[in-house]
Amino acid sequence: MEWYYANGNERLGPISDADMAELARSGKISPETLVWRQGFTDWQPWGEAGGAAAPTPRLATPAGPAAPAAAAAACVECGKRFPMSEMLQYGGSWVCPTCKPVFVQKMKEGVSVGHEMHYAGFWIRFAAKFVDGIILQVVNIPIRLFMGNMSTDPQVQMKMVFLGVGLSLLLSAAYMIFFVGKFGATPGKMALRLRVVTSSGDAVGYGRACGRYFAEFLSSITLCIGYIMAAFDEQKRALHDHVCDTRVIRTNV
Repeated sequence: MEWYYANGNERLGPISDADMAELARSGKISPETLVWRQGFTDWQPWGEAGGAAAPTPRLATPAGPAAPAAAAAACVECGKRFPMSEMLQYGGSWVCPTCKPVFVQKMKEGVSVGHEMHYAGFWIRFAAKFVDGIILQVVNIPIRLFMGNMSTDPQVQMKMVFLGVGLSLLLSAAYMIFFVGKFGATPGKMALRLRVVTSSGDAVGYGRACGRYFAEFLSSITLCIGYIMAAFDEQKRALHDHVCDTRVIRTNV
């Protein structure tokens, strides 16, 4: 006889009579654990069903049991609780009917969903930042050279140099904010399959992308300790990730 049993918000099984007995002996299931097997019309506590004689089959579900009627789970998107029988299960995560389209879209975009984010470590983030730095330098160096050669007057040249630095900083801000706000990743991060998301896995948007860009100055002025924090943080967060409640995740895992 094959058994199913509920473990928190999960439905596990099928397993044999011997395995169920072993789980009971080891304490992994208790007399209050809800169980189901073919012939049951509903889920029952193991304390009542386990020692009882097999019931007369009636209205059994040929395709297997549904989730316990009383069991509920929290949606990984909105956080609200719903009966598990009404929800979509993905691994250990549950999604309510309202949030299902958003959840499916995240899966299509390669965003880690539910509680299974794969955080990007320090070195791969450093490599992505290095690639972005090269791209920006390819654009910035010609601008600075052009601005510096516009006049032979030393005072004018100095003003042009400062103007070129200002334009470079403006270009860098536009580059970071646009790509992270629109695509969730700069070209450097895209090349390494990285993405910037909120703590719940949502897109950051332009507002948070702008705040994150300026928060990176905090990571820089602390002798780059703010960046190094990502090597030791449990969720691989740099200082600016802490400030803006963002995460950098890997989308190819």
